[in-house]
Amino acid sequence: MNLNFCFESNNQLRYENGRLIAGTQDGVNRAVKVEPNIKGCEGYNIKGGHGYIVTVFNSDGNHPLLSSNIQMSPKPMKIVSQSSDKIILRGYPLQAMSPFGWVDFDGQDYGMSIFLKNGEVNKCILHMHDRYVDIEYLRDENSQVETYPSIVSFAQEANYQYKQENVTNARSLLIQIFRAVKSEPSLLKDVSDYSSIGKAFLFMIDTNLSDDLDTIQLMASISYLCISKAIEQDPDNINLFKDRIFLLRIAKEPLSYTVMSALDTDADPLNIFGSMSQFEAISAIYKMEIADLELHPQLYELVPFFKERKVEFDEMISDEFFMPDNSLAKIIKSGTEKHKKLLKYLENRVFNEKDIDF
Repeated sequence: MNLNFCFESNNQLRYENGRLIAGTQDGVNRAVKVEPNIKGCEGYNIKGGHGYIVTVFNSDGNHPLLSSNIQMSPKPMKIVSQSSDKIILRGYPLQAMSPFGWVDFDGQDYGMSIFLKNGEVNKCILHMHDRYVDIEYLRDENSQVETYPSIVSFAQEANYQYKQENVTNARSLLIQIFRAVKSEPSLLKDVSDYSSIGKAFLFMIDTNLSDDLDTIQLMASISYLCISKAIEQDPDNINLFKDRIFLLRIAKEPLSYTVMSALDTDADPLNIFGSMSQFEAISAIYKMEIADLELHPQLYELVPFFKERKVEFDEMISDEFFMPDNSLAKIIKSGTEKHKKLLKYLENRVFNEKDIDF
């Protein structure tokens, strides 16, 4: 399970020294939030990228996640034990801010046990080890646990850091996203924000995160998949087409190998002369780029880069580069069909086969 959720509870139990001292307290509304440590934790001398931040809120009132409603202030924790039905987090020694500056803080005094049922959070227990107190938060059956794949949070923060030109911070997050997806491709299947993931993989290429052609092909393929999925969900978002065109432009060569596999499914594998060449694959990418550009003229009408790109393509069409497709209409149709075929191939390869070794 990805530890990035907000668990709502409307009743709780309190234990001291292992003994139940208060029965079920109905109507005690709390929200337990567990999220990846992306950029550190306010009040503690730690950097982002490792462990989790645990916060407990008093969820009575209209704004349960406002800072004024915090029941337990954010605590940095790490996983100390994990199984299919239980995950245990515990704090660790670090420095905390005080009126006298940074002082040692024994975060081990705090812990959190997360109990799972059918892959979902069923209850949480806050451990205050120094006081031998445990508070068991029981699930509100009328609410749903909000869960978010951690790679989405990391991607959103990485994209923000990149736009702020904090490239070092962005690269650190991008590396973690890449490693997470490389080790567990299934993380990509149920993403709610494909735009952020697609853009994060695009930034991996743009920041030269790797100079290995196979790795760049992987990044480009996943970026294409996620940006295209985002376009399916929000077809009127012109920025998504801008990102896809930019990807096709900067990752043309590595992506061409994926295109060769995706568009050459009917070729005889024993006939090397009948298979698609890299030149044909790059020509297909050009057509896909032209289709996106021509079907969204506001791009080249408003942005000089895209206007220059259109002029280049107009010259290629005039020089009959795309024969036998001898008209703009045919090229747009062909590019649109190739977009669909490439997306279908990647959906099956990544979502169904869980294979990203392109």
